[in-house]
Amino acid sequence: MKTFSGWTGTQLTSGTEAGRFHSHAYYDIPVFDAESRLVAGHQVRFAERPPTPADAIEIGYVDTEGSRQWVAVGESRAWSWQQGAMTQWVPGTRTLVWNDREGDAFVSRTFDTDSGERRTLPRPVYGLDPGGRFALSLNMARLDSVRPGYGYPGGAGARLDQRRAADDGVWRLDLETGESRLALPLRDAVRFLLSHLPIKERLKHAVRRYTYWFNHVKVSPDGRRFTVKLRFRNETSGWNDTMGASLTCGTDGRDLRLLARGASHVIWLDDERLYFWRQGDAGVPVYRDASPVGRPLGPLAPDLIDHNVHIRRLPGAADEFVFDTPYQETVDVFTVDVGSGHHEHVAQFGNHTPKRGPFRCDLHPNPSPDGRKVVVTSLDDGGRQIYLLSR
Repeated sequence: MKTFSGWTGTQLTSGTEAGRFHSHAYYDIPVFDAESRLVAGHQVRFAERPPTPADAIEIGYVDTEGSRQWVAVGESRAWSWQQGAMTQWVPGTRTLVWNDREGDAFVSRTFDTDSGERRTLPRPVYGLDPGGRFALSLNMARLDSVRPGYGYPGGAGARLDQRRAADDGVWRLDLETGESRLALPLRDAVRFLLSHLPIKERLKHAVRRYTYWFNHVKVSPDGRRFTVKLRFRNETSGWNDTMGASLTCGTDGRDLRLLARGASHVIWLDDERLYFWRQGDAGVPVYRDASPVGRPLGPLAPDLIDHNVHIRRLPGAADEFVFDTPYQETVDVFTVDVGSGHHEHVAQFGNHTPKRGPFRCDLHPNPSPDGRKVVVTSLDDGGRQIYLLSR
């Protein structure tokens, strides 16, 4: 690891030589607690093969301002290489939540780091309400079946015999009561998308008999809307990033909208705008969440970003973003002020082999709530470990 531009770097976890590897979940979920101090993650004891339902990972956290020792709080048998068990902090609390399994069903666990209280919720979590009231949940068995590396293997209910189920989709899970309800049925989302496609494309969907699924659900900052990716493929043909669309919907299940087609790494900029990567677009497009179809507002950093990135706005900064350069053996981290165009080289990490494929290790830069720290996961010392960048 090398750092630049006044940033310092610290390796938070270790154990590569002993076969103990650590990662944080994803670039767009709260792996920092509200005080920008504790970093959530997981420990795994093997690499370079798909996980099985019997493979348990250890869930824990590191205190970036204390001993910086790994603190284990539980385990999970429901995880993927790209997003772990979705371990994250319930916003505004010191409670961790992560996904696990009970038999062939997926659930979520919570652990209050202050009281030690533990709970089990009946569905897995994906995106959390920033107000800490509810989570949005997806069918992780179906996701694993059609997009290995993001869902969890060994679960029941993939329901691939139903290409567009009416009683499955995006679920809203109350974090207090554990009650859940279907917020957006998969069938309704497919019908909506098809209604906005040209007739030739609708016929293509019918002829090829695509199977549809949801991935990457994220709640808006005010908790009123969410975005989700609706993807499709069939069993015999290949699949690519153009085969999907990003939708938005009220968290009450109303007012479904089409944000954009072929979008990748979609994230909320504020309550009304979202940004993402899309092949062929300059920079990072910003769209307004308009009805019935999103409205383009122009790109971020069109002269700097010309490839897919994981990008986040730094909290407390109106125009400053942090991003990585994934899918390379040497991966860099940059900041950019999208107002002035000024950018700085923050850090560089090596040994990212393989650079693509299901076992790749993406940095997934994730900033702290105070905007002074960024956590990444890297293969820099030969195995997956968590690193802290600070200024």
